[in-house]
Amino acid sequence: MSAAQAQARGATLRTLTPTEAAWVAGLGEAIAPPAREAGLVPYLDHHLSVPPAESLLALRYLDVAPPYLDFYRPALASLARLHGTVPPPSGDPRWTAILAALLAPDPAGWQGPPGGFFLFAMRLDAVDVAYGTKAGFERLGVDYLGHIDPETAW
Repeated sequence: MSAAQAQARGATLRTLTPTEAAWVAGLGEAIAPPAREAGLVPYLDHHLSVPPAESLLALRYLDVAPPYLDFYRPALASLARLHGTVPPPSGDPRWTAILAALLAPDPAGWQGPPGGFFLFAMRLDAVDVAYGTKAGFERLGVDYLGHIDPETAW
């Protein structure tokens, strides 16, 4: 099943906590709508649970050493500590400040990778899920011209 199908069916989390999943969904939506609906949470959760050589996360191509959860978990925990365990709803103006803070020098108490690098990796995964599939190309009104027809989005 695709990431969007897993999202629509309420896929059970394997690796992410509910708070982490909420932050992933919120960040994805703030970065690349409609990443939430396209299945960013099940996509990320799935690829954090497979062997690193099978993962399609951007981190694999950025030469980040596995386990990849060690990259995401501290940053997501920092966001929850700094901005609350429940992220703002989609479209809330607080997202602008949260994204800007990730691009600034890391605030006191930040743990994990540098905020800008974390945002970069999240952006790559969110854009890939939201727009890197046939459905994503349709959303953009662009013909899908992939040289390989993917069996699934994940």
